[in-house]
Amino acid sequence: MSVADQKAKQEQGSRNARLLFLVIVLAGAILLVRLWYLQILRGEYFNRLAKNNHIRVRRIRALRGVIYDRHRKILADNHLGFNLSIIPENISDIEGLARELVRYLPDLDPAAIVNKFKQVPSYLQYRPLKVKNNLTRDELALLEAHKPDLPGILIETEAVRHYPFDLECSHLIGYLGYINERELQQPAYEAYYPDDLVGRSGIEARFEDLLRGTDGKRQVEVNALGRELHSHVIREALPGDNLVLTIDIDLQSCLYDLLKDKVGSAVAVDPHTGDILAMVSTPSFSNNMFATRISRADWQAINSDPLKPLQNRAIQGQYPPGSTFKVIMAAAALEDQVVTPATRFFCSGVYRLGNARFRCWNKYGHGEVNLSRSLKESCDVYYYNLGSQMSIDRIAHYCSLFGLGKKSGISLAQEKPGFIPTSSWKLKRFHDQWYRGETLSVAIGQGFVLATPLQMALAYVPIANGGSYFRPRLVKYVEDRVNRQQRAIEPAGRRLPIKSNHLELIRQGLWRVVNEPHGTAYRMRVTGTGWEMAGKTGTAQVVNQPGPRPKKGEEIPWKYRDHGWFVAFAPFRDPKIVISVLVEHGGHGGSAAAPIAREAIIYYLQNLEEQ
Repeated sequence: MSVADQKAKQEQGSRNARLLFLVIVLAGAILLVRLWYLQILRGEYFNRLAKNNHIRVRRIRALRGVIYDRHRKILADNHLGFNLSIIPENISDIEGLARELVRYLPDLDPAAIVNKFKQVPSYLQYRPLKVKNNLTRDELALLEAHKPDLPGILIETEAVRHYPFDLECSHLIGYLGYINERELQQPAYEAYYPDDLVGRSGIEARFEDLLRGTDGKRQVEVNALGRELHSHVIREALPGDNLVLTIDIDLQSCLYDLLKDKVGSAVAVDPHTGDILAMVSTPSFSNNMFATRISRADWQAINSDPLKPLQNRAIQGQYPPGSTFKVIMAAAALEDQVVTPATRFFCSGVYRLGNARFRCWNKYGHGEVNLSRSLKESCDVYYYNLGSQMSIDRIAHYCSLFGLGKKSGISLAQEKPGFIPTSSWKLKRFHDQWYRGETLSVAIGQGFVLATPLQMALAYVPIANGGSYFRPRLVKYVEDRVNRQQRAIEPAGRRLPIKSNHLELIRQGLWRVVNEPHGTAYRMRVTGTGWEMAGKTGTAQVVNQPGPRPKKGEEIPWKYRDHGWFVAFAPFRDPKIVISVLVEHGGHGGSAAAPIAREAIIYYLQNLEEQ
């Protein structure tokens, strides 16, 4: 090889070496820059990302507040339940896992599990997805024993609502239901999760914001299989407030037992505070069925029942009040000086208005009747005479004073206002004037007049206590579960612009109803205890039966029978309780409703003496 060739080869090698060195230096520089970027500029981000690969934040569910009766007997509390959930991000074979779960829990639907899994958006893959609520102890033991074969499952503890008096208080306390998609989009529910339960009726719904509490958070360290290794609390859960109701659960249970085989309602009120002592509606249902997730079969059975067990008849049932309405007519006539205590009307058994005949319940008539006797024997003709001399608008005015035709303001949702007609209403609704014959029907609590059992109980409160009407109070006080501070809800009452002597005259008439011969509830009198009862029976007609009407009540089909009312208070001289009882299609109030009121009053007053 020539010297020139050797020199050229050396120069080429030198150039290659410099090029290699340049490549190495450049690669090193790039690596250093990349390390600087990752470690310095993005170090904190990637450190957090690494931690997030094994750190999870779990919710600590807040305990729902406890609901008590007035004597602090528990009406709604919580017990420990176990739920099965899956963590979507820890599952690679959802079909396989679903098949395995069904081996241990045969009631699960594998297709439903897969479908729920696929609906979870990617940004929520870390959240537990509930598969089954309220596992039994056997199911729990089975899952724990086979946990290694079930990657991605999570057993969560949760407080499950429990109602010790589920049938007795179902309408009053209410029930829970799962939150829906529409609600989750509302600002009021921004703190809720898709598997949360919310109050759907009764106290549970009305005081949802107080009872729910505030969820906490805990940080959990998990391994590659998603199993928890360590955890610590980030924020403690704050339990919901407790509620102490005005309800006396012993009286509530007594009334339920008296009504449970009937369709109807009963409301008991303290006449000095407006406290609701009891509120029963039958038929009832078990609100414990809703504490987790009610089965489709149970829901269909309740929802399709023609007797509508979900309806709270105490505040939603609107009925003609019948003769219990006569006390309102009596007060209105006395105040407007249509009659005096001595005014008499003759009852021959029928009242004639033009060619129309309005009959008294006593076809033989009552003879000469004054106001006190008209209440005692419930003479319809007396009130036809009052109706013929009063305008419907004046009657409506006095009805409003006694709380009829409008909501009472009780702390329950879906209360109905009842209905009291006026001349302007008829003109607007039917484009026709009001006729005097229509007033006669209203005068005996029929026609367009409708009232709820709660409204009728409250209407008799001013008669019992001498003139004060109260807004019904259902919650006595709210108790902060953390610091035990109590926030009382005070009674709210107003004086009626009715003369006390007029109210006393009506009181005496109601005493005669129960305690004098020929009174419509004379057989229901309470003797030998000092607990004399005063009250008024009512029989409200419903739809007429097509064809000839059988004479005997038991021969009339149930749906065509009259409703039976009785509204009473006791003891007469110092009332402690006002009670309204309505038995749907029960017939006469004296035989259907009065015995229930009598037994409940005796039971309550006996317990009151023993306390």
